[in-house]
Amino acid sequence: METKLTLGNKGSLSLLALSGVVASLFYWSHVVAGRILWPGYNPLAQPVSDLTANSAVSQGLASRILYGYDFFNLLFCFVLLVFFRRVTRINRTFYAGLVLKAVAEVLSTIGYKLFPLADTEWTSSFQNNMHYAITGVIVLCYIVLSLLLAIGLAKTKKHPAMSRFLALFSLVFITSGLLTVLVANFQPQYAGLVERINLYSLMVSNIVLSLWMFTGAKDIGLKDA
Repeated sequence: METKLTLGNKGSLSLLALSGVVASLFYWSHVVAGRILWPGYNPLAQPVSDLTANSAVSQGLASRILYGYDFFNLLFCFVLLVFFRRVTRINRTFYAGLVLKAVAEVLSTIGYKLFPLADTEWTSSFQNNMHYAITGVIVLCYIVLSLLLAIGLAKTKKHPAMSRFLALFSLVFITSGLLTVLVANFQPQYAGLVERINLYSLMVSNIVLSLWMFTGAKDIGLKDA
């Protein structure tokens, strides 16, 4: 079902949808910049959040770059809600996933600004414990919303290629999220690597969703089955 919008509004929304791509580029930029400033940083063992910890040498620049990610990421969430409300409606299940995504990203933006890691040793302090708690809530939200998006779109049977992508994203995100906890406890030398699979799958999903909206919610690069 589509609601009536002017061509100008649709065009503006399509361009604004690319904010998802821009946000992901800012995210990867803060990782690259942080590693340049911190030669001793070990990406196999250390999580991305270490780069913006208060005690990290990369904290200043990496945190400033993340402001760009925060802005474009929240803009992307807003565009998602408007696009799939006023341009292309899927169903309530899919839209509930988008609403939960917006909630998770607002919590991430505000929560991590209020409670960044206090140090890279991950000591048990109030600030660090709050950081862990916020992370737990966000991961839980993403597990649920990834399933809602995949199930909601699959119900329509109109976008098989995108449905397959969202199903794959759900599998990768949930599996890598659970493995991050296990690896951090039993094989900590690889905790950073597994966490990156989890976080980068999220960035890739944002890019694909962004391009999908930009093309008018048509399957990207794949023919409908």
